[in-house]
Amino acid sequence: MEFQKYFQSYEDYFWEWDNQIFSEDSVFESLAIPNGQTIGYEKFVFEILEYLSEDSIPPFGSLLLAIIATNPENCASVQMIYELAKSKDKSDSFRTIKSTEASDFFRIGASIGFIKILASLPEEYKVGQKRMKLFQTIFHQCHNRISDEKAKKILKEYKEHRHHLARAGVKDAFNEANFIKDFRTLALLKVKFPTVQSLLKAMEDIPHEDLGDKLKEEVLEEKNLSDNVTSFVDQLIEEDKTFHVGSLIKRLWSGLNIPLHHNHPSEQPLGGISDLTNKGDFDKLVISEFAYDDDVFMSRIANNEALYIQREVPPEADKFVRILLIDSSLKNWGNPKILSFASAIAIARHPKTDIECKAFIVGKNYEEVSFDNVNNVIDALSNLSGKLDCSDGLNSFFLENKISSKNQEVFLFSSEESLKLAPMQKVTNDYFVDIKYTFSVGMQDVTVFKNHNKGKKMLQHIIMPLDELWVRNSKETITVAKNSTSVEIPLLYPVERFYKNVFESGGNFYFYLNGSLYQFFDNSFDKGLKKIASNLPFGNGEYAIKENDKGEKTMLYYFFDSAQNVSTINLETREIKKFKLIDDELNEGKLAVFEYNQDFFFMNNIYFWRINDDFSLDKAFSKSIKEAFDTHFEKQTVFVRNYRYNKFKYGVVKRLESVVIQKDVFKINNFYLSNFFFEKESKFSSRMSEDSAIKLEEKVNLVLKNVGTSPLAVIQTIKTNTDISLRDCKTITEQPFGVILESVKREVAEKLKKEIEKNGAVCYIENVLFEAVDGSTIRNQDGILIFESSNKQIEKIYIPFVIGTTTVMATENDFAGNSYFIEDAKRENIGEDRFSTKYLKRFIQNIIHHGA
Repeated sequence: MEFQKYFQSYEDYFWEWDNQIFSEDSVFESLAIPNGQTIGYEKFVFEILEYLSEDSIPPFGSLLLAIIATNPENCASVQMIYELAKSKDKSDSFRTIKSTEASDFFRIGASIGFIKILASLPEEYKVGQKRMKLFQTIFHQCHNRISDEKAKKILKEYKEHRHHLARAGVKDAFNEANFIKDFRTLALLKVKFPTVQSLLKAMEDIPHEDLGDKLKEEVLEEKNLSDNVTSFVDQLIEEDKTFHVGSLIKRLWSGLNIPLHHNHPSEQPLGGISDLTNKGDFDKLVISEFAYDDDVFMSRIANNEALYIQREVPPEADKFVRILLIDSSLKNWGNPKILSFASAIAIARHPKTDIECKAFIVGKNYEEVSFDNVNNVIDALSNLSGKLDCSDGLNSFFLENKISSKNQEVFLFSSEESLKLAPMQKVTNDYFVDIKYTFSVGMQDVTVFKNHNKGKKMLQHIIMPLDELWVRNSKETITVAKNSTSVEIPLLYPVERFYKNVFESGGNFYFYLNGSLYQFFDNSFDKGLKKIASNLPFGNGEYAIKENDKGEKTMLYYFFDSAQNVSTINLETREIKKFKLIDDELNEGKLAVFEYNQDFFFMNNIYFWRINDDFSLDKAFSKSIKEAFDTHFEKQTVFVRNYRYNKFKYGVVKRLESVVIQKDVFKINNFYLSNFFFEKESKFSSRMSEDSAIKLEEKVNLVLKNVGTSPLAVIQTIKTNTDISLRDCKTITEQPFGVILESVKREVAEKLKKEIEKNGAVCYIENVLFEAVDGSTIRNQDGILIFESSNKQIEKIYIPFVIGTTTVMATENDFAGNSYFIEDAKRENIGEDRFSTKYLKRFIQNIIHHGA
């Protein structure tokens, strides 16, 4: 009965059993969407169910939806499912116990949204073993799951009585309860995995609170070491995907009592003068022995008195290899897996070891992996097996690889629970002689056993303080320096259209783009944007701003990547605080952020939390807070819509590629600046001659992006090729984006860049400005050109580099042109001709008169 109920098909539903064939291994040829594409062959679908049954299996319809989402060319299928589901949807279909209290419910949109997330995964996750692991990840402890015990009974009935499946192929009338079960399972998965990134992180098996007993995440601060191995460990710590492994390695180095060197003293020749001995082969007899007569000679031989020469044998290095076998089965998931990998890497990458190590991931089969770099470790961590234990893989490994105790040592890393299973007991007993060390891993400890004299000897028991090692600094505070090259500009800024990062706070509307924060002038589109701050260390996410009694603005930045990441920055003092929230109630998905009464709030469509200055949370139940959020959301939505449809649009150029003066006219990036308008070269060049053109010279900075694995070599290269002191060279390599060369010619920067990158570092060249022979400069700051003359009597000139509309030219006191970029209505508009004569032409003439 359970079998038929699970596989039962229904009228007017999104799937059906297709083409009954009754072959040896199938009852139907495939499953398909009615009048649509094939979902999958019967054999393939049951292979997936077999793979998942070690844990549990999801509702059959939910699994088919996931298969459809990961099939190639699935757009038409997803659309058919969406239309069918919409026709069946009722307002209460996806109500949950938790959301009922708040009059909120999951709708079809959430289910389709999760299907689209699956469809958006990289192609490599939609085929082969990674596809199986994907299904295993999303359906682990999913809603409406069927236990492994029941799942195995269902699959056993299929194997023994396959013909029973024919009954399930006869469609019953549409069943609403089954419809709700299939789609709500995916709707709830959308809460658990709200983005592609969160799903990929889950597949990499980073431990969560339920696996680690209240584990908190914190960046572990380590000293920057020049040694390659410790640098590698630091890279593991810095990378979120390997942080948990990397942060344990140095602690294990200090505790593990495993030999780091290997030799055979009794078998290794010592060299030097040849030895004499009383035992040996006759061809090694000392020549003086033949001087004795026959009787004495035979007597000396019989009584071991004869002397033999042991000639020197050239010393040979012993080829010794350690083999590390890491369990990837279900019982070793979570913390035991992280501890296993950390232990294996601690042995393989110890800075003092001279023993070669080979690592293998063992599950149903075995596969060799590398610990050479961070990416290889990430790939190894994502290698998971759906089996309960790794006995099959171990058996395959030892059958295919003969182990020599003379020059090989085998280490086995597995969880305590896995090692107690009967299949593991059998395989470890069968290959007892071959396994030298066994690491029995718990949730927070590692026990090391050595197989010795037909028994196991416990060498050590290491308790790992995970709460200490895996806790990121929840209140990390740093100060972000203001951009030293940034110039205060007396204009409103031109900003390209980008609607995603527009937000409302305190009745004002803001826009965040590429590290700069802008405010809409008078909350309208009739003017440019006012810059509030620049050089902010934030990416895309959610933002809010509040103001304290002193008038200081604090900006909050939030993003979700399987954990709630929050940062705040005081825009006046530049003090930034970072925090990673670990909370069961909050970690289900992305939250909304908003400001109300100079406080920051979280909202998850059901509840509200006030975010205090120390990042603690207080649940808020006030009706006024809900109304404030509704008002905030409505204002922001309307403003963004109006901004999107506003017809005044222009292009902004933020890079300088070339600057030329032709007949008192600037040609910048092949645009001629004429009559306060940047015109295309093709429209203007017919009137210009290049004979008398003055070209300004480009000046650039050389910036160190990544020091690589050989910081000492990089320091030496910088010191050799520049006049920078050794101390300053070291500082450049230690700070993020250290500037090696400032305001130099591009060819100079290119030459040094090639030399530095030979050592594995990564550099890039950034344009700073263009300079005339008299020292006058032109730079581009966020889309505004700044003209600074070598003659200090000529004021700085500011010109927005905009395409498609008239620009403005301005100094601190005067302006002419488009008033869209002018904030101060009291500033005098002196007219285009007068401004050009008073400022721009003087700027050009100063360059010409100084020998350009």
